This record gives sequence, C-alpha cells and structure tokens, in this order.
Amino acid sequence: MLAPRAAARSYSACVSKCFLVGLALVAPAAALAQGIGHPLPPGLRPFHERLAQVDIATVVRVARVDEGRIEVVREDAIAGSPPERFEVKRSPLAPPPLATGDRALLLLRGDVPPYVFADRPSEVIRLEGDAMAARWSGAVRRAMEHRDEPARLVPVYLDWIDGGPETLREIGSNSLLDLAAKHPELRERIGRELQQRK
Repeated sequence: MLAPRAAARSYSACVSKCFLVGLALVAPAAALAQGIGHPLPPGLRPFHERLAQVDIATVVRVARVDEGRIEVVREDAIAGSPPERFEVKRSPLAPPPLATGDRALLLLRGDVPPYVFADRPSEVIRLEGDAMAARWSGAVRRAMEHRDEPARLVPVYLDWIDGGPETLREIGSNSLLDLAAKHPELRERIGRELQQRK
C-alpha cells in the first residue's frame, strides 16, 4: 500500500508550488483569527496531529488477526516500551488493513496491552522491505522527538519532502501547511524553504 517510489525533482517542485499557493491562502491573520480552515485534503491529517495522543510507536510483525484483537511481535520500539509480544484492539466495523505476516509501523494509545490504534484504519503504515522500514522508523522517531516543538518539526518535514518516499512527501507537505496556518511566526520560514526547492 505504501511501497516506496523513486524521488523526483519535478514532484518536489510541484509540492513547493502547491505550498506557496496554500501559504497565500492562509496568510491573512484575520482569517486565521476567525478560525477559517486551511486547505488540507480531506482525510489527510498533519502528522503532528496524529502523534498528539500517541503513547507507543513501534514496528511490528503481525502474528495473528482475530475478530477483536491483533497479536503482534515487536521488531523495533520507536517510542514507549511495548512488550515483545502484545495485542492491539481491532474494530470489526473499521478494521485496519493488516493480515497475518504483515509488517507495520503502529501508532498506539494506552499504558498496557491491549493497546488501541491512534491512527485511523486508512492511516496504518504497512512496510514492505527493510529499506522502507528503516526510512519510516527514522522519520517517525524524529517527529516523535519534536512533536510538541513546531519550529523543530519544520526541518523534519522538509527532510520528508526532499527524501521521500511519495507518501512521506505528501504527509510532510500537508503537515507543513498546517504548521504555517497555526503558527504565523513560522510562515515566512516555511515559504522561504519551499521557494528554494522550486
């Protein structure tokens, strides 16, 4: 679902151009003060919003899928201290797209198992191959470290745009747009960084 794709300079330029348009749309302070929404694509949440309530971030291998539970084996704990083997609650009405044998990076809530998903089912990060697992693990680890520091998230998201893969570029670009909308002091810096990538 989230297979990596080669970085393309033209894509990066397109992202930058779209961003400059987006920044222009959210620039007026009065509009922001009135709570007018910023133009994020429907359903695509900024990553810092996804991380806000996360207690556990970990790469796992799915061992078993039952109707109300998913049993997984931990491969790499990015944040928190999950046990080596644990369960995650699974809603039969809105199940995440995971099957036995899948490898995934899970964002979870809870102090002890069974944990619950912090992500929506459509946001679950399935991993294909060691290179993809390493890229996503590093990306999420840096975002977790700075999730409460908007200014320090800017270079994190710029790295996602520069280095890909495509899904990280899309998430990074929309997350930057959200930061620009909510933090006027970052707007000029974000616009400048994106202008340099045109």
